[in-house]
Amino acid sequence: MNDRRDTAATTRSTPLAGDLLVVVPELLAPAFALAGTRVAEAGDGAEVERLVAAELDTGRPGVVAVHPQLWQQVPPTVRAAWERRSVPLVIALPDDSGPAGEGRRHAVRELLARSVGYEITFGPGGPS
Repeated sequence: MNDRRDTAATTRSTPLAGDLLVVVPELLAPAFALAGTRVAEAGDGAEVERLVAAELDTGRPGVVAVHPQLWQQVPPTVRAAWERRSVPLVIALPDDSGPAGEGRRHAVRELLARSVGYEITFGPGGPS
């Protein structure tokens, strides 16, 4: 992990309401940074735990989104504790490595429901 980039990327002088931090492998960090997202790089579950703990310690509202493969490297008891939190909301990014289908749509619906507080459905005409 590049500590210099991690520190610079996760520090903002004035956090925004509803701030977003993504925790991703080093190779994906530049893409998220280009989108203007705060990014923290992690190589394994232990680094994810450290980064998320540091973000939780700030007490800042927002969302911490963890890459799905890194999420799986965090112990289930830790993930369960994160999933019970609402400030900040700690979630796994949807896994797009499998085939598209109802399973992925269901996962995204669940993620949206946790994030916004109610279920959003998508039909032929768009979201409802």
